Amino acid sequence: MDLTAPLFLAQIVSDEVRLQHEYEYLSYGLTAAWVILAVYVLLMVSRERKLKNEIGRLRAMLEDRRK
Repeated sequence: MDLTAPLFLAQIVSDEVRLQHEYEYLSYGLTAAWVILAVYVLLMVSRERKLKNEIGRLRAMLEDRRK
């Protein structure tokens, strides 16, 4: 009886399971990267709005001083 074929098939199945786990971790990593990027972009947009508001207030103060 030849046992190499079942052993070969078992190796293939274990390699497929390992690859599935690796792809699962890859998808988790990519999801985390996108979430971090989205949070970063939202923070930058928020800071930009605050800076624009501050610039507007400073311009208004300058206008008031000139009068």
